[in-house]
Amino acid sequence: MKHFLIFALKPVCYNSYLYFADSLVKALTQNGAFAKLFSPKENTPQALETLIGKSYDAVFDFNSDLPRFKMDDGSYFLDQIHAPFYDIILDHPLYHHDTLKQKIPNFHVLCLDENHKSYIKEHYPHISSVHLFLMTGEDISENKNYPKKEIDVLFPGTYTDYRQVEDSIQKCPAFLSDLTKKLIDLMLYDNSLTQEAALRILLPSLEEAEIIEETFPLHMQACFLCDTYLRAWKREQLLFHLAKKNVRLTLCGNGWRKSPLTDFSQIKVIDDTSFGETFTLFRRAKITLNLLPEFKNGAHDRIYSAMLNHSLCATDSSPLLKRQFEHEKEILFYDFKDIDSLSEKIFHLLASENQLAQLSQNGYYKAKKDHSWQTRAAGLLDLFH
Repeated sequence: MKHFLIFALKPVCYNSYLYFADSLVKALTQNGAFAKLFSPKENTPQALETLIGKSYDAVFDFNSDLPRFKMDDGSYFLDQIHAPFYDIILDHPLYHHDTLKQKIPNFHVLCLDENHKSYIKEHYPHISSVHLFLMTGEDISENKNYPKKEIDVLFPGTYTDYRQVEDSIQKCPAFLSDLTKKLIDLMLYDNSLTQEAALRILLPSLEEAEIIEETFPLHMQACFLCDTYLRAWKREQLLFHLAKKNVRLTLCGNGWRKSPLTDFSQIKVIDDTSFGETFTLFRRAKITLNLLPEFKNGAHDRIYSAMLNHSLCATDSSPLLKRQFEHEKEILFYDFKDIDSLSEKIFHLLASENQLAQLSQNGYYKAKKDHSWQTRAAGLLDLFH
């Protein structure tokens, strides 16, 4: 029997890390392994010392700071545990440079995007292995009654005002501010570009090109506001356009009451809910709208969570998602630069109940078969055989 230790140390919005960790523990257990959860809810920070000298087949954490933890003698904390360490990264690796650069032995990464895999392999060669591992959700029909589908289109996610991000960019040192703006312009012009690809395109025209090349991951980290801006700007543009087309949207997450979208009478805002409670909203939604967070060849757990709860997912596409699902059979792919077609398709499907129900059912069967936590855990266990 395999023995695993799973950390969920960081407090984040909606308690998503704790949900992911708890779900992974349950799924690994159901697949015949022993898995223990270590979280602040059940353990004090001092309890970390009780793990010293323990052995496991693997230790996991989400967006981890553990590789940076050091003992009083300067040695790494993770060196005191006899196990390979797996950092499950849920964002672009640029946000985790300070962790990824730590040269601890037996350091592995799991991530959500094939491009992120390539980025880590290129810039952090000391990382022992990198694998794709996608988060997912759960089918709540096994626990609760099936609620009525009274939400036309649900958008779950946090609101960030891109104008405030613009202000932050303006306050950066001149070189960094100019570079970030150039990256944004280039990536808006060509939506297929990753930030690392855009920076490489710009390098020949920059005076500091040689310095940037030598410290490429550090400059990627310094330009994190490019990624933040693009997420926020695209999210507001997408929803604002649909709102002007009179699509009935329900927005769930932090900050939406501060957004200009509340000026539309058909827009409804649901205040903060825990991560687990969002599955009930997916159950209530006929269509769940997703916009990938600049994952050019990856996926987001919202997609699978919607499908597992009989809600048709409308999302921008990626090569990975196109391999997993068939357009207009199990999922609805849209082009961010053609939002008019998306609004027309939404109205068509809402008026065609049988077609919408069939697509939702197809998506449900596909997600249930290939994208449950049990399936994810089984794939993870394959790494250790």
